[in-house]
Amino acid sequence: MALAAIGLFLLAYQWGNQYRYSGGPPAISGVLIRPAQPLPDFLLRDSAGEPVGRGDLLEHWSLLAFASLSDAGGHRGIARLVEVYNRLADRRDLRKRLRLLVITADAAPARVRDFERLSPAIAVLSGLRDAVADVAVALGAEPDAALNGSADEPPTLFLLDPNAELVALFPGAQLPAAVAEDVAALARYQRRTGDDHTD
Repeated sequence: MALAAIGLFLLAYQWGNQYRYSGGPPAISGVLIRPAQPLPDFLLRDSAGEPVGRGDLLEHWSLLAFASLSDAGGHRGIARLVEVYNRLADRRDLRKRLRLLVITADAAPARVRDFERLSPAIAVLSGLRDAVADVAVALGAEPDAALNGSADEPPTLFLLDPNAELVALFPGAQLPAAVAEDVAALARYQRRTGDDHTD
């Protein structure tokens, strides 16, 4: 009886995966953006003061959050990014191609370096408040929330594919394990359909 139950579970699991990935994009826990929305060009600076724009996001997956480096909400957002990255430990290829981007209007170089030490995948991009607000609007985020953060919940995460197009967003209430699963599913789907122009 137990053997039959295990066999039935495996059959249902395999059928469920085929159903989930057959034809269209995978069903995810986050919000799937269809069609994917190209990110307009922008100009921010990395921690070395070098300019970063849309072209610098090509050929990589980018998971980004808006955060204030000086408050607890921003710290939770950064911790959430790191936890998603850690949940992908068994997917080395994806981790090599995934960048964690923190976009902030804070200009605090020492604090930026501290956060970038948390993970080799983290890059903090900063700019004037108007430039950060423009990126937030392009991604469909509320500019005030992007600039000031929220003390109540971690910030929304935005996923850009290797074509620098917004493909999904993950509300602050979504658990990092579910975000990691969604990112992996979208990367597999895009590789299978040939939309991933990195190879």
